[in-house]
Amino acid sequence: MPYPQTQIYSRLLDQILAIPVIDCHEHLMGPEERPRYNDPITALIQGYVQNDLESAAFGIPASELKQLFEGNGSTDERWPLFEKLWHATQHTAYARVTKLVLKNTYGIEGPLTREALEQVAEKLQGMDEQAYFRIIEQANIRVLLVDVLGWLPKGLGSFLDGRKTFPDKWRLFIPLPNFHPTRLDFNTVNEISSLADKHITSLEEYLEAVFIIFQRCIARGTIGIKDQSAYERILDYDLPPKCEAEKLFNQLLVDPHNALGWPESKPLNDFLFHQFMHFARELKLPVQLHTGHMAGIRNRVDKTNAAYLASVLELHREVRFDLFHGNWPYLGDLLFLGKNYPNVALDCCWLHIIDPHYAIELLERSVLTLPHTKVHGFGGDYGDVPEYVAGHLRLARQNIAAALMNLIEGGWLEEEQAISLAKDWLFNNPNRFFDLGFGEI
Repeated sequence: MPYPQTQIYSRLLDQILAIPVIDCHEHLMGPEERPRYNDPITALIQGYVQNDLESAAFGIPASELKQLFEGNGSTDERWPLFEKLWHATQHTAYARVTKLVLKNTYGIEGPLTREALEQVAEKLQGMDEQAYFRIIEQANIRVLLVDVLGWLPKGLGSFLDGRKTFPDKWRLFIPLPNFHPTRLDFNTVNEISSLADKHITSLEEYLEAVFIIFQRCIARGTIGIKDQSAYERILDYDLPPKCEAEKLFNQLLVDPHNALGWPESKPLNDFLFHQFMHFARELKLPVQLHTGHMAGIRNRVDKTNAAYLASVLELHREVRFDLFHGNWPYLGDLLFLGKNYPNVALDCCWLHIIDPHYAIELLERSVLTLPHTKVHGFGGDYGDVPEYVAGHLRLARQNIAAALMNLIEGGWLEEEQAISLAKDWLFNNPNRFFDLGFGEI
């Protein structure tokens, strides 16, 4: 998407580039977990661009795609397929991040050629711990809100007992799907029992154990709850009676070999979710919820529309909800929820590279329809590849400048007001919503 080459846009972007950022959503564990690449193609297909490559791969045998994506074979062997798929996808916003990484990390401008991969291979040797943190500092990211505790190699227990620690800029979130998976078996009950040091013989004791774990997470520094159950289920949460949930839970307790699948487990899953929202209220924890588009391909986005959450937002009025990804592609539904519910914030994490035009439209229309204090402007949503986070943030700043320029040219805002909004979107709003304790900028 070409960005406008106007004086207003240039002035806005220059100032927006200088604004410190609260990164509202990442999956970074820290430099010790960063993948060590020897192969340049593997380094360049990190993150979401791989989804676009796969989307372009109709008719290509699965074995060839596996060789490309998993790094099997030499660069020369994999280059022809990569070149073909890159040619098809090079103009997407996902690919734009890769181009920024090529330029800013590897010093390559212009077409991605086989020769350019040699330069990438050379630079890969310098991606050490210092480079990892330097990229984050240079991007002017003040703090990162991070969801990784559900994926720790040694489990959540390694965080609770202090074996796993995180850098100072990290703010951790409790991984809610660990406590109400859509496919539930006795292993989940045992894991919760172990983490809480509490033997579980009933649904009530399971809830007590989860509450203990939440308290221990808070004592270790977690500041909120994150739930991405939309990948596995529809976001329509009913209010089943406890007896219905208890009957299902007891099936697990009576025989360790039993398991609950989906949608059989929905009444229990719904009941647990609402109980965990009670915990969020009592412990004053904000709740981040995945809505809209999902990573990968062949997903059913209709089940992830945030509109299904209306009854949850209405019922749990004292819980702060941060709704993710601009609810792409359901823009109007998200604007309604933000306008209608005081406890809702709109989070643009990931959105800026899903669909830049949509992100710009969402930001513009949010100014017209709801308090601008309810918008969180950026989250990279990447794993341990900080160079991709920095590239994504560059695009996000450009989108913000474009949205604000449109509002200025339309006579809705003055330039000074526009910069004030950008500061709120990128820093002040999430600082206040997540109670991070920084002074306003």
